[in-house]
Amino acid sequence: MNLLIIGSLYIFGFIQCQVLDRPGNTPNHVLSIIKDVEIKQTPPSIFDTSWVDSLSLLLPCKGVPVPKKPSRLPNAPRDYRSGTHRGIDFFANWGTPVRAVADGSVIRADHNYKEYPAEYRVGLLTASERVGHTPSDIFNSVLLGKAVFLDHGFEIIPGFRVISIYAHLSSIDTSITTGTFIKAGRNIGKTGNTGTRASTLGTKKEAHLHWEMILQKGKDEIYLGQDISNPKLYDMLHQIFKP
Repeated sequence: MNLLIIGSLYIFGFIQCQVLDRPGNTPNHVLSIIKDVEIKQTPPSIFDTSWVDSLSLLLPCKGVPVPKKPSRLPNAPRDYRSGTHRGIDFFANWGTPVRAVADGSVIRADHNYKEYPAEYRVGLLTASERVGHTPSDIFNSVLLGKAVFLDHGFEIIPGFRVISIYAHLSSIDTSITTGTFIKAGRNIGKTGNTGTRASTLGTKKEAHLHWEMILQKGKDEIYLGQDISNPKLYDMLHQIFKP
């Protein structure tokens, strides 16, 4: 029997013994109590905009604002890999400086990343299609290209461990190494297109910064703006990022 059902029956029996002999305690009243208990025990794992009411971040590329195109924002479909876009694509010229959006420690810096052959990348995308979503190994090791991950701890969004990801970089500053603490605004590297089809073909087309922020709590990893629709999504992001 489902554990939730067993738990509900136990609670029901306990409450029934305790309160049914009191005035006004009808079966409907008892069931409403059980419903409240169930909701409190199983909170939904969805993004809540109130979590980021006080969040303030620097734009990762100075002077490049949050884009308005839905295809460049979180939740946009990525049919070519059977996935969903989790971040923001800041389109900027090749070699535009990229900076930390907040204080944090470096937990990944792909100084030695080498581009995969075009045919190999196509094969991985075909694998994603057969699986039905983008596997984490393909996404993190191949499609992000040359990337930096920062750990912002539990301070910037209370109750969550927060990390930010800076992907498709053409280069990473030599001072950015694992374990290094860096301040907001410090240069991380420069924009590029590593990990993209254009890069595997040896071109500098479609240069941009793919940036995302992940909130971790319990078993959940929720990306910034997950399942929030426009224009609410854009308005929220526009409020978060400062010049």
